[in-house]
Amino acid sequence: MLFRIGVNLGDVVEQDQTLYGDGVNVAARLQALSEPGGVWIAGTVFDQVEGKLPLVFTSMGEQTVKNIPKPVRAYRIAPEPIPTGHVQSLAMPTGPAIAVLPFTNISGDPKEDYFTDGLTEDIITELARFRDLYVLARNTTFQYKGQAVDVTAVGRKLGVRYVLEGSVRRAGSRVRITAQLISVDTGAHVWAERYDQDMTDIFAVQDEITAKVVGAMTGMSGALHRAERRAAESKSPERLEAYDLVLRATAMPAGSKESYWAMRDLLQRAIALDPSYARAQQEYAWLRLRGWALRQDAASEPFQRLLADTIRPAQLDPTDAFAHRTAAWGYFFDHQLDLFEREVELAFQLAPYTADIFAQLGMLVGFTGQWARGAALVEKAHALNAASAAGFYHSTLFYDLYLKGAYRKALEVNRQHPRQQLLETLHKYVMAYAQLGEIETAREYWSKYAAEVPELSVEWIRENVFRRWNFLEADIERFLEGFAKAAPPTPR
Repeated sequence: MLFRIGVNLGDVVEQDQTLYGDGVNVAARLQALSEPGGVWIAGTVFDQVEGKLPLVFTSMGEQTVKNIPKPVRAYRIAPEPIPTGHVQSLAMPTGPAIAVLPFTNISGDPKEDYFTDGLTEDIITELARFRDLYVLARNTTFQYKGQAVDVTAVGRKLGVRYVLEGSVRRAGSRVRITAQLISVDTGAHVWAERYDQDMTDIFAVQDEITAKVVGAMTGMSGALHRAERRAAESKSPERLEAYDLVLRATAMPAGSKESYWAMRDLLQRAIALDPSYARAQQEYAWLRLRGWALRQDAASEPFQRLLADTIRPAQLDPTDAFAHRTAAWGYFFDHQLDLFEREVELAFQLAPYTADIFAQLGMLVGFTGQWARGAALVEKAHALNAASAAGFYHSTLFYDLYLKGAYRKALEVNRQHPRQQLLETLHKYVMAYAQLGEIETAREYWSKYAAEVPELSVEWIRENVFRRWNFLEADIERFLEGFAKAAPPTPR
């Protein structure tokens, strides 16, 4: 038997040999979120045991759970893929592994955090280009932001051989960056450097840090990597203001319409400053694609115009894996599946260990009807970084299990979705519970959905969910079977 375990630290009330209170309730909710065989702990527990146990913890973010007024900070211990019968067809990396800890902002102004975080993310992205390296994703390492940590202990916890840390001091047009690469095995400094330069040289500094780190880790001279960087240097924005605007935009929390329009404004300003800046074009196209898919952007813009903007970043910088990811999404929604496959493969080749790309493209691969392949890709992403892959991972596995008739397993996967309030999770509950014959429960979720979408009907779901997301027609009919069973009777 596989058990789920939830652990919380909090006050309880004992009555008649039974424990009551939010302390117990939070543990029960975490237990329900856990996968079979898994252990989830509350943030109160994590704060007490971090660095004291030989375990790997993955942050699952803040979870909104039933009957608990505030979101619960949750962590997962020793993540393992949910057993679904899928075969892991992609090998995990075997080369040197590195964790890039968030660089520390020592400028004395918290408003400069976005710049320091953006610099860290760019270094992570550049390192991830090299096929010989395994670079932990941002979601994994940024849990240590603002913390004084034992670097070697953190490295052992994360299962890496090297840790890169540093600091940034920004004053006017000058920036001072310190960086040091540490061997987890010995605790010794493999490489360390300090840069004190004008802000116009920031991209050259990033390139030099990346080249030296790669050279130190792989025993190479670094000359090859500097040569690869030269091609990218020509793509750097001519004005640092454009780079600054992109960092401000990507530092904003996504999800709301307000943040969508604020990010769009910042990225438009960056492009106006430097139209050749591929990163700004890519972030802008990706934002608008998601806005179109999630209906955050109500503008009646023809999709062909959006498609042209979607494929432009990959033309500006063919070495950017995320640009090819964005182009793949554009071709997918335009029903050009041959070009979609081309961009998918290019993205995988350029970033073989990037969880975001495997998760985001794996889901779309499933939508084309290749569910076994899509599930293998999102499981690969989940193994690389569970928190980063979460939403795409759970969606893809749900649909795969549903189409196989494993409705109960599909529900278990849906319950583990990190954001239970999404309309996407509600419509999945309707489908699966109806197919299990639990019509009353299915209609409860239908009512929750209808509270958000008053025009809800089987046809509305067909057009605005499944056809909008470009599912195969045969799969759509299978999904709609559940909705038809759950639809409330038409009043006479």
